[in-house]
Amino acid sequence: MPIHGILNTARSLSYYLRLQEVTANNVANVESDAFKADRLTARTFPGTTHPVAVEKTDLQQGVFRETTRPLDLALDGPGFFVVRTERGERLTRGGSMRLDGEGRLTDAHGDLILGTDGPIVLQGGNVEVDADGTIRVDGASSGRLRVETVEDPATLRKEGRNRFIPACALEPVTEEETHVRQGAIEEANVDPMLSMVDLITIQRAYSANIDALKAMDSVLGVVVNDVGKV
Repeated sequence: MPIHGILNTARSLSYYLRLQEVTANNVANVESDAFKADRLTARTFPGTTHPVAVEKTDLQQGVFRETTRPLDLALDGPGFFVVRTERGERLTRGGSMRLDGEGRLTDAHGDLILGTDGPIVLQGGNVEVDADGTIRVDGASSGRLRVETVEDPATLRKEGRNRFIPACALEPVTEEETHVRQGAIEEANVDPMLSMVDLITIQRAYSANIDALKAMDSVLGVVVNDVGKV
């Protein structure tokens, strides 16, 4: 019985350790634009004798922060901007855009933001972005942003820099589903106060399991060293 309890407690300790890592990472990225939190739950599957940790990304939309900066863009609804990188096309909701030396629209890390006709070049003064992603410079159209997603967003894999790797073909998101908001940034979908409370709860649960493990080890020691002599 003590050995079975020790094994179960060890699994619990492993789960809480991973949960602490995931929660701490969420807290560390609370200031990252459009960061999507990771969630960890314990589930029992058919054929398994104990719960296992299941991690998934929470794609719920964050709140918007108004900036009034013309190249700050946010997506109100499902979907992602499309970024061209050295490793292929990636998806992102981070909308803090820039212009490179050639006037091409890029993300905050210098990679090209793609429109329906390729990279978007902005030359002129006044930049306006319509709800459907059409970009106008001094009243003239300069392209339209690709706002796309995949059939099953749960298949998206994080790559870093708030980017996702699509596992299947991209498909456009309609204007009825999603609107592009100019002069706004989507914030992380992480509540820092609740996350800090979660970290305290995790720490207490971990400590409680350590105490239980010590108690079971003590019982096992008595069984082996004392009862065995009788």
